[in-house]
Amino acid sequence: MAANPTTDGVLVAWTTLPTREEADRLAAGAVAARLAACAQVEGPVRSHYVWEGQVQAEDEYRITFKLSATQEPILRTWVHSRHPYAVPQWLAVPATHVSPAYQAWILGVR
Repeated sequence: MAANPTTDGVLVAWTTLPTREEADRLAAGAVAARLAACAQVEGPVRSHYVWEGQVQAEDEYRITFKLSATQEPILRTWVHSRHPYAVPQWLAVPATHVSPAYQAWILGVR
């Protein structure tokens, strides 16, 4: 039987925050809680978006999480409960080409 990437595999997920300090705190907390095997903070990145009918542009800091697919609902809820935005970005996609050793490491973090 083939592995199901939504339950057995690795996901990559992203969110953005307004400051490096908030991004570092959220990333470190998620890893310390074993909700993600790794969290990388990048930025600033310049985001252009529509909010309340107006075009906005802000610097943000992006967190990239690497995690087990089974942890995604828990991590998403955890991130949203600590996030300063009214509508936090949350995108998660299956990582379809992962080296076996890296996948074993991510899936082994709990």
